[in-house]
Amino acid sequence: MICLIRDIPVHYVEYGEGRPVICVHGWPVDHRLMSGCLEPVFNQMKGYRRIYLDLPGMGQTPAAPWIHNSDNMLEVLIEFINTVIGGGSFLLAGESYGGRLALGLIHKMGSRIDGVLFICAATDSDAIIDHPDNLPKKRVLWQSERMASLKGHQSYNGFMDMAVISSPEIFDKFVNDIQPGLDAADWEFVSNRCSGDYGPELEEAVRSVTFDKPSCILTGRQDHVVGYKKAYELFERFPRAAYAVLDCAGHNLQIESEPLFQQFVRDWIWRTEIDI
Repeated sequence: MICLIRDIPVHYVEYGEGRPVICVHGWPVDHRLMSGCLEPVFNQMKGYRRIYLDLPGMGQTPAAPWIHNSDNMLEVLIEFINTVIGGGSFLLAGESYGGRLALGLIHKMGSRIDGVLFICAATDSDAIIDHPDNLPKKRVLWQSERMASLKGHQSYNGFMDMAVISSPEIFDKFVNDIQPGLDAADWEFVSNRCSGDYGPELEEAVRSVTFDKPSCILTGRQDHVVGYKKAYELFERFPRAAYAVLDCAGHNLQIESEPLFQQFVRDWIWRTEIDI
């Protein structure tokens, strides 16, 4: 499906009917990262309209020359939400950079958000997150002997760059949910023309945002991309949040610790339902 936002044909897919759930992927993958990990949970429920979009310059949504930073990305996302679901309330899920945008949405339109799920969220600027004190070292804790047969696969190196638990089953999820977005990304745009940071004014507002509705903050103990420490600062400002650091999980915890991930998502959804 296509939603025209200014000059950008924003691509998205949706499933189900009912309460809207806006799902925002990381950088520079696409909507399949989110649908791949969330649909197995929502497929067992009724009453939810899951909306998965491709951000500009990623997936099937083209970049635009006027998008320079996360302020502009947030503008697109807000207009997309208002166009696709109208003026009602919704649930929000964000992974990595999608979590960064989720914080901006809470700042801009938090009264309409009934609950937020953060998956390995980038909760601060790149410069702060990338400080060595905030990130564990890259580690592979366990690797299946069967992975040797996959060394010639074109996705093997990319998978191993992120892997904490390395098995053919997790590799298959990477190939299906993550690699297609990496292949589709406009790399000139995401590498050179657009910054993932907010401008100074919005950066200050997002860094201090608060939220008092059911939330879930999931982090990986071995996540060497955004870590887990900065997310705890977010937990302190979200009094209705569950916060978890999952061992044996890196930046792709949704596929490395899938059963536990799904249970936390179910718990979050349940808490948003009883909150109504």
